[in-house]
Amino acid sequence: MTHLEIYNELVADMPKLNIRASTLMTKVVKAFHKVHQFPSWQCYEYTHQESNNKYLISYYAGSAKQVDKPEVDYIGLVNDTYGKVIIKWQPWCFSEDLTKGSVFIKSLGYYRGHFFSRYRERVWPNDKISPNELICRYFTRNQRTIPIQLSEEIKRGYEQYGPFQYGMDVPDGICLTDQFFEGGDITMSEDNNNKVYVVFYNTIINRGLLNKGQTEAIDIEGKEYVHDHIMGPIRKAYMKRLQSLPAYLSPPFLNDKK
Repeated sequence: MTHLEIYNELVADMPKLNIRASTLMTKVVKAFHKVHQFPSWQCYEYTHQESNNKYLISYYAGSAKQVDKPEVDYIGLVNDTYGKVIIKWQPWCFSEDLTKGSVFIKSLGYYRGHFFSRYRERVWPNDKISPNELICRYFTRNQRTIPIQLSEEIKRGYEQYGPFQYGMDVPDGICLTDQFFEGGDITMSEDNNNKVYVVFYNTIINRGLLNKGQTEAIDIEGKEYVHDHIMGPIRKAYMKRLQSLPAYLSPPFLNDKK
């Protein structure tokens, strides 16, 4: 399958995922009411009957005030000859520069078990967390994702991980990635519906392992990206586009504002 076919199949499964998540909600809320320490997560595996795709349905309560309306997220699970692959899909806002507006493109993120082994080791060295909860924690905590170019300063001391040129700055650290566009480069003047932004997440480095110079270089890269691709008209276009998405594709905070 192409990445575009994978993306479209995952999106097509979402209405049934939404139904299953709603069916489980009563059970989830009862369980959260018994919890005494927050934040708290609950994770359930689900197999879509028609597509046979497997998913994690993640429920998150950040505090006791959230137990009746926990956040819900969906995470794809695939097994291949090399082990488990975790897949995250979402629309991605892209712009060449602020003067040309923005477009939304499809994006897929792939994570192997090695990534989450390093995430446990470097961020959550707690054996009491199940593998599924660890995955759910990562995606709840790292919704802010900023692409950065890995300068020589940032990569210093971590060259052994590979010749990575790009990474993702997330709240829990820096992800070393391989990235490309399937279907050709994104342009502002052409139809990008058959193009996919593909990101392979190879490993994560806790910011505590980086020196001051590396941290400052990452912050500079992140600020430049936010200024060039998110501020001003991009942010307005982003919010307008999200408001027009079907309910099962829209972030929960938008669905609540009616």
